[in-house]
Amino acid sequence: MTFFNPKEEVLDIQLTQYGRHLLSKGELRPEYYAFFDEGIVYDSIHAGFEENKNDAEKRIQDDTPRLKTRHCFTGRDEFLFDGVGDIKDRREIGIYERLYALPEPLGTSDLASTKLPYFNLTFLDGKIKTSTTYLTGNVRDVNIPTGSTTYSHQLLKIPQLELDLEYKIAAVDPVDKKARFEIEPALSTNKVYTNGLSVVVGPEEILLMVEEGNATCDHKNFDIEVFEMLDTTGSLGEKTITPLSFLKPMKMVENNILLDPAEARRRSGRSSGPITKDSSYVEYYFNIDVDNEVDRSTVCEAITKFKKRGKNIYSPCGIDFDCPDLKDAISMDIYDSDAEDDRC
Repeated sequence: MTFFNPKEEVLDIQLTQYGRHLLSKGELRPEYYAFFDEGIVYDSIHAGFEENKNDAEKRIQDDTPRLKTRHCFTGRDEFLFDGVGDIKDRREIGIYERLYALPEPLGTSDLASTKLPYFNLTFLDGKIKTSTTYLTGNVRDVNIPTGSTTYSHQLLKIPQLELDLEYKIAAVDPVDKKARFEIEPALSTNKVYTNGLSVVVGPEEILLMVEEGNATCDHKNFDIEVFEMLDTTGSLGEKTITPLSFLKPMKMVENNILLDPAEARRRSGRSSGPITKDSSYVEYYFNIDVDNEVDRSTVCEAITKFKKRGKNIYSPCGIDFDCPDLKDAISMDIYDSDAEDDRC
């Protein structure tokens, strides 16, 4: 581990261990980048000394040495690719690097606001069972001794919301299926029992309205990741989680270039025929629809129920819904001006 020479070196790029593994298989396709400031102390009080505010810029930009890029975040004793369980080891190291190597990228604040960004989450359909204010999965929150060394992870301050989904089940006449809920054909059976009835199943839905306040209200500014929490433990006794994949839509146009049908199928994972939804895919367990994928009638119905309970929905970005009979269902931004418009 060495320091940058600011007179000769400007940028240093390194692949992580998992990145090298993907590169060796020809599967490394970087698409995004992020900036981090974890090596910067903005308030010197946290470093044990005081300074004038005007001195902070010189200290941060000129007087603070910079370490070169760190690309290995686990010890050789944890993941030794010795031909035994290498696939599991590579999957674990990939999860570790994603969760614990630079976990907090810089965001974008609204230039017109002096407030910190925040998340605004409203349950339009469904409710929270319990909540905690920290990440509880896949962390070594205590020092785990291994010989003369102890290992532990930082607790990320990520709110955890716990919810229960209950499926509705009913026995109906297979000829005239009438139930008090929407029937899901994929979960129901066509089997007719000796009493002449069949069983139908209807899933419960959760509808969330998630926005970021005091930030730029851009389109598609959220990333969704799904992990399966397992009963297994990692190499040092911590709980393990496994990332699940989403089915890739087959796109015939990419970067304004029309793709060959065979290439489009290959990029979407359909080179050998239709994709089988096994337990490694999110869609094997449930479906997640976002933005315009959510049926507008479903949103309007949920907002109507909200209104009947005497509640309004606050939207930091001023999102409006074109729903019938929903006057004043969405409240205005509390930081917006209440001055009357100029009349000409």
